[in-house]
Amino acid sequence: MGLFKDGYDQLVTELKTITGLPVVNDPRLINPPCALLEAPTIEMPTSVIAAMDFRLVIIGVGAGDNRTMDQLLDIADLVRAAEIGLTAARPTTVTYAGLDYAAYELNIRTKVSP
Repeated sequence: MGLFKDGYDQLVTELKTITGLPVVNDPRLINPPCALLEAPTIEMPTSVIAAMDFRLVIIGVGAGDNRTMDQLLDIADLVRAAEIGLTAARPTTVTYAGLDYAAYELNIRTKVSP
């Protein structure tokens, strides 16, 4: 496979090892609470190293009340504890299949090289 696909697959594999973090990489498969890994933004600081910035969306169950926020923060903390490159987290609302969900958007930065 290629460098970019390998970097994506490696992060999916690492995320799936986190106990308590259901991960999907296809929005058709979301089943909250879960985490959806979206396609990365890629920068090439050199011709052999790629910096990949991923958006991991933690999708909660409920209307965004305190219980939902607690659940989202607990799941986000699982990602932080895994030490896989979490750089930022911010609350948001996402819409999939016409439904709105309370969510946290996590930024994860990784680097890959051949």
